[in-house]
Amino acid sequence: MSKDSLFSYTWKAYTSSFWLILLMAVPGLLALAIPMFVGTPTFLALGATYLRTNSIPDLSPANAALMVAAALVSVFLMSFCIVSINLVIKRERTLTHIREEIMQSLGTTTLSVFWIYLVTALLLLIIQLYTFEYGVQALLAPLFGLVIGLVILLMPTAMVMDEVRPWRAFERAMDTMLRKWPLIVLWLLTGLFAASLVELVLLALEPIRPAVPFLVLLFNSMFLMPFLIVMLGQIYISKYTIIAKSN
Repeated sequence: MSKDSLFSYTWKAYTSSFWLILLMAVPGLLALAIPMFVGTPTFLALGATYLRTNSIPDLSPANAALMVAAALVSVFLMSFCIVSINLVIKRERTLTHIREEIMQSLGTTTLSVFWIYLVTALLLLIIQLYTFEYGVQALLAPLFGLVIGLVILLMPTAMVMDEVRPWRAFERAMDTMLRKWPLIVLWLLTGLFAASLVELVLLALEPIRPAVPFLVLLFNSMFLMPFLIVMLGQIYISKYTIIAKSN
């Protein structure tokens, strides 16, 4: 699949199911917004929420418990959002009806993705705390985060598209990652460019500048993130030659 075909298929899938995808994106918006509204030590950057690890030791037991509860809800909502959008992609790109048993397994698949993301979040938190303690957080934490993020990037897509369990999804996701790495790089650059551009444009509007971080969060959650999820789905499906040629 060429880069032009990738954007063409992504745009077609995204626009043909726009309102359904928009509805599925609402849990993703809530997932990113909840930590801010419960007092979790977070900050906004490029339309996403990030945890201030250096503030964790100062949390009271009650605040820590609230932060953990909020994190669990956020991870589950994000898992549901990603699985739901992938189901929409599967229906549109493969031109098949989503069987009743697949819809019934939506909760099971969401729960599996939830555990993957939860373990990943805990691992990233441990990395953040250790690198902060040794004064190398700014250098090593983003690098480890990128590597871990790439490892799990296509797992939810594989679980939905191929209806497989997490370990098998990991194998297929890594196989696709290695074979389609130029498209993955293009996906990363697309997301970074779009998020940066939106923020720069909004920052140029002086009257709304104080609200820009929240507006960027809203735009990224409801429009950019779903588009990127659809794009990942197209990358994964493109490994099936018959489907790629017939669409």
